[in-house]
Amino acid sequence: MTSLSTATSTTTQSTTSGSSTSGSSNTTLTEQDFLQMLVAQLEDQNPLSPSSPQDLANEFAEMSTVTGINNLDTEVSQIQTGGAAAELAQAAGLVGQTVAIPGNTLTPSSSGTAQGAFSISSAASSATVSIFNSSGALVGTESLQNLSAGLNAFTWSGGTAGQSYTFSVTATGTSGTALTTTTYSAAQVQTVDLSQSSPSVSVGAGQPEVPLSSIAGILGG
Repeated sequence: MTSLSTATSTTTQSTTSGSSTSGSSNTTLTEQDFLQMLVAQLEDQNPLSPSSPQDLANEFAEMSTVTGINNLDTEVSQIQTGGAAAELAQAAGLVGQTVAIPGNTLTPSSSGTAQGAFSISSAASSATVSIFNSSGALVGTESLQNLSAGLNAFTWSGGTAGQSYTFSVTATGTSGTALTTTTYSAAQVQTVDLSQSSPSVSVGAGQPEVPLSSIAGILGG
């Protein structure tokens, strides 16, 4: 039996002889081209030595493999495009929202209240937030009870507008063991920057832009 790869050049010449376009100008082998060559191969086979079922099965498998790879490439491209569009929509919806970004600073409003957040590795029976002034002196604490795993927010009302504060968190699990905590600062999203490969947000003058992927959650409007 003549293999399909061997028959390619012969079949291409026979199928393009009636056309004004040369076969060499189109280097893409489509499914239709594949089937035309297969039919030509069957027509030209030696009656005393016909094609074996195994040979035909191998050639059909070759065609389906190439087709599958092309379809997979198309699907991945569509998924990536859709994911990018969803990410951009998410970033645009954050403008005006207060979000949790990496850090441990507290910025009191004109009324002296400040918001912060932290995440814990599992549910906690209690947690203590310790607040420090710019000199490192302890100026306040917040006690929280029965917290869920993940992101938790708190509000402190003992600050002074224009002053800078930091905080730390200790948490105790339901079994009495200390839990791992990660602190987050609260910041309001001012603008969204879509000029880079990954969206980022601006959270105020003089502050570095924050990648969208670094935002732990939305704390409020």
